[in-house]
Amino acid sequence: MMKVESFGHLQNGQEAKLYTLENDTLRVQISNYGATIVAVYDKVLERHLALGYDSVQDYEVRHGQLGATVGRVANRIANANYTWNGVVHQLEANNGPNLLHSGKGNIGHRLWDVVEEDCSDVSVHLSHTITSEEDGFPGDLYVEAVFRVVEETLVVTYVYTTSEDSFVNLTNHVYFNLHGEGDLSGHVLELGAHQYMPFGEHQIPQIEPASVEGTPFDFRKGIDLQKALDYYADVLHPYKGYDHDFVTASVDGLDTEDSVVPFAVLQAKDVTAVFHTDAPHFQVYTGNWLNEEGRERPYGSHAGIAIEPQFVPNDINVNGESKTKADTVYERTIAYSFFHRS
Repeated sequence: MMKVESFGHLQNGQEAKLYTLENDTLRVQISNYGATIVAVYDKVLERHLALGYDSVQDYEVRHGQLGATVGRVANRIANANYTWNGVVHQLEANNGPNLLHSGKGNIGHRLWDVVEEDCSDVSVHLSHTITSEEDGFPGDLYVEAVFRVVEETLVVTYVYTTSEDSFVNLTNHVYFNLHGEGDLSGHVLELGAHQYMPFGEHQIPQIEPASVEGTPFDFRKGIDLQKALDYYADVLHPYKGYDHDFVTASVDGLDTEDSVVPFAVLQAKDVTAVFHTDAPHFQVYTGNWLNEEGRERPYGSHAGIAIEPQFVPNDINVNGESKTKADTVYERTIAYSFFHRS
């Protein structure tokens, strides 16, 4: 049976739980606070591969979004507003003039229910409902998050529906450091992306994608992340690193006919992580503003990398790919596979 233990109490007195999923290769810990990936532990290497905190109190008060399920609308919304049925809805800005990760309505800062009958020693099934009054978006959102350990892979599946036509852009904000220490030195990142979304004002992407060719965003051949951060420091200075959106495409040599494509590879000295998704875009964030007391050590700038599959930022005001129809069920899959290197 799955191990369940207390993860501490929130400021309002509610108790959060910690669920341990385990097989011969991985030990993964999930909390029902924020449907959060708390730990990804490689049992062979005896090493934590993901950043995390020791207690739910840290997740409640800190702002790094470590491992959290982010939504209902992840990433930035320009000027913290959107127009719906001809009416401008103004939300509370929390990132300069923008709204980031749904602000106070972020489902990553809420206690989720557990669907106990669908849990096992390698899977946990969580659910949550957030109302329009709580987060300022049309209709109520009902979302389920299923975390499964399958051999060397952690699979995250989000299933969601809204009570009215609305917008939903979910992702997971887990940070990886495959060395389990230090910064991103020695991490080689390879992306399948041939296009990225250049910034306009205030880190809001322009409408049209651009080629990565000849830019700091060309990771198609694999680049040491810390060397890229250093080499392109002048270009990346306003953001202190990478915090950019890419158009999803398969990594060369890892093509698949499946809708869930292997779009990123992160290599360290003795382990490789392969990221899969069916999302059309993904954000690469190199932990530029991290300043946290984490599990076992402090997390400073570039202590880990978050690769976040999602719709394009500010889609609510531009393309509308994240639109939902009332009472229609949608699904998003994100998977992380880990392979040992000799």
